[in-house]
Amino acid sequence: MITYTWGISRLECAPAENGLTNIVKIIHWIFAGKDENGTSAAIGNSYPLSIPSPESFTDYSTLTEETVIGWLESSLDVGYLQTVLADEIASQYNPPITPLPLPWIKVEEPVVVEEEETTTTEQTLEEKIADGYNPDARDGDEDGIVQEGTKWERPLGTEL
Repeated sequence: MITYTWGISRLECAPAENGLTNIVKIIHWIFAGKDENGTSAAIGNSYPLSIPSPESFTDYSTLTEETVIGWLESSLDVGYLQTVLADEIASQYNPPITPLPLPWIKVEEPVVVEEEETTTTEQTLEEKIADGYNPDARDGDEDGIVQEGTKWERPLGTEL
């Protein structure tokens, strides 16, 4: 059985519009699934909202995570997202394609050379930005890939 959870990472708002203030325009979300063995997968993206009518407007200060998740669940195909995550989790147990060595070529046992342990430091956000990373990147062409064409490219279904 897979347990699914939503995460809201950021809300982008318009300061004022049509007499309303702090109007949520874009929801940045993550939808994750984890099975009983702890194997997991996640999908993240952003979702633009239309301009609310004054009657349906919810004041920003009263928003709850449940309200925002409700907006997503009423707009996105949650069943499809669950299927994508379930397939990703299943493929971790039984990969659909596995490369094997050619049976007619004898493969020698590799020689294992122990390397000195090195520590790698994570780049700071400022260093990443200077190197071309965009922390506010969106899937502009809606092909499921964010940061397209950079070394931070994140294909659809990437676990975060």
